[in-house]
Amino acid sequence: MASIVNAPPGEGVVAAKGPAGSGWTSRAAHVVVIVALLAVPLVSTPQWQAIAVFAAVSAIAALGLHVLTGLAGQVSLGHSAFVAAGGYTAIWLGADKGLPIWLWLPAAGLVSAAVGLLVVPFAARLRGLYLAVVTLAVLFVAEYLWDLWDGVTGGTKGRAAQPVVLFGHDLLDDVIAGPFMLTGDQQFFYLACAVLAVAAVAARNLARTRPGRGFAAIRDRDLTAGVVGVPVARMKSAAFAVAAGYAGIAGALLVSYQTYAVPDQWDLMLSVEYLAMIVIGGVGSLRGAIAGAVFVTAIPQVVTLIAKVVPGISTTPSAGGGVSVDVLANCLYGLAIVAVLVFEPRGLAGISERVVAAARRKGRSHA
Repeated sequence: MASIVNAPPGEGVVAAKGPAGSGWTSRAAHVVVIVALLAVPLVSTPQWQAIAVFAAVSAIAALGLHVLTGLAGQVSLGHSAFVAAGGYTAIWLGADKGLPIWLWLPAAGLVSAAVGLLVVPFAARLRGLYLAVVTLAVLFVAEYLWDLWDGVTGGTKGRAAQPVVLFGHDLLDDVIAGPFMLTGDQQFFYLACAVLAVAAVAARNLARTRPGRGFAAIRDRDLTAGVVGVPVARMKSAAFAVAAGYAGIAGALLVSYQTYAVPDQWDLMLSVEYLAMIVIGGVGSLRGAIAGAVFVTAIPQVVTLIAKVVPGISTTPSAGGGVSVDVLANCLYGLAIVAVLVFEPRGLAGISERVVAAARRKGRSHA
């Protein structure tokens, strides 16, 4: 676990440096990537549009772990508990109280941040594997609470979630304007991307502030950080609160898109998936966290497509005579994490930087 936390930082960690390959070429590349991502839902099938929505929402939660693990060096296995807290807060305020998205979305982040502060007494005294075990215990307690709290969660049966209504329009309803039509998935994707953009800018700016430098000092050596005057306990508390706040916003968007929530979905496997996103993308890299979220979210769909042409892979877990899609996807998660840790600790972000650097060297050689 320590090797994951101490992996080489990306551009979001070191505040004094800009992103690798800064300059007009890097900015142009960013513009091309953003335009391409925004165009994906317009040219893809409804199935891939749904995957794009889940990827954008997951990226928001992954950014929270980017702050907690990549910047502050703290490990959490209870991230899905904070996602659930945000989701149920949104349901209570949106579905039960009838409040608009402008209120239940930020409230979900604030309530989850408050829940994240429950870890603070342990975070101030523990680190490494001991802290990870505590966050795991928080997750197990939360799972038990979701099952019993029928008034908010609906118990084991779950309950319906609130719709996203903007200016009187349900975002999941299709919009037709002449020859053009935006489906509910496309509209929700653009909403999730807007929230993701704000979250990414906030996380990037946080890394450049004094608290961000305090996070980096704690990540590198918390004892030394305390000696030089960094309030270690306060910084760890802030990191958990910020990470949980991001998770809560992602949870609120997730349940509103699914239109329901059940306690079983907030399990350990979901926390592991979020951790896999930042490891595969590159611990400490903001762009890597987003790329890792896209990678991990898309794997089951890619495996499903492969299952249609490759014998021995079943699309349903109950079907006999082959490996199920879920099992194969989980195996690919594990193989991807091992490959990243062995061959490229900086993950997808490091690979992309190498590709860009190689292309520039080739371009200069031809000039």
